[in-house]
Amino acid sequence: MSAGTAAPRTNAEVIASYLDAVLHRDATAIDRFFHPEVEYIVNGARDAGGRLPPISRELGEALPWLGLHRGLSEVHAFFDCMHRNLDVTAYGPREVISEAIRAAAFGWFRLHARPTGRIIGIPYSIFFELKNGLIIKYHFLESTFDVASAFRRGGDWRIEREHKIHAIPELKS
Repeated sequence: MSAGTAAPRTNAEVIASYLDAVLHRDATAIDRFFHPEVEYIVNGARDAGGRLPPISRELGEALPWLGLHRGLSEVHAFFDCMHRNLDVTAYGPREVISEAIRAAAFGWFRLHARPTGRIIGIPYSIFFELKNGLIIKYHFLESTFDVASAFRRGGDWRIEREHKIHAIPELKS
């Protein structure tokens, strides 16, 4: 925060400030907004038994930043990997719902895939839990199909649905 700018007070203000910092690639955002014991999950949330959903080997190879990142050093490593591969260039209408220590944000973001140059809009939802004004749980859900499509190089994806093969053409840059 710049001098004279008040620190965010409500959960909704913390979340909005954090998302704005991501958009501006603010390198200080992780240390300013996250609790040292943060549980940062990309494309998943724990079930009632505390387990994470499995990520296939193929999806993990395509989008290596998916999964669980614990603590500030792992979140820093996540952002380093993400920023080598993509830029978040915009957030669309954002709705933040907050109650007590929990909050959720819904909207879309624009992604620029650095290797392909593709720019696409992707819907997201995020579950947050805050502790002492810092994010201690961050569970991010996005359309992994759309994200993977932004990085795709050549060829059709073939899927079978209703006993029929469907070709999913590559996105045009």
